[in-house]
Amino acid sequence: MAIPTLLAAMIPVALAAGDVEHGEAIFKRYCQGCHGPDGRGGGKGFMPHVGPLARKGYIEKLPDDYLAAVIAEGGAAAGKSGFMPSWKTTLTQQDIVDVIAYIRTFVVE
Repeated sequence: MAIPTLLAAMIPVALAAGDVEHGEAIFKRYCQGCHGPDGRGGGKGFMPHVGPLARKGYIEKLPDDYLAAVIAEGGAAAGKSGFMPSWKTTLTQQDIVDVIAYIRTFVVE
């Protein structure tokens, strides 16, 4: 199944409805080891260290459906690092939406 087709079936229409607090809890449990607790990279769970999600001009330009694909399918499915695992069997659709809502808070204009 192609990623766009998968996303259409998987991701709710209203990504903006994500719960930031729940997304933060999920991020801190599953993501901070590589991405750092604040999305600035430097997590201690992965070598080489992952670059920052929170850098200005990066995360805010990535569409929600792209972020959902990377989270759900893993980095290799989106042309990123194959070390980024697929979380689709661990996280629910709503969990992914909530994580996206949380990482959107990293960069403040």
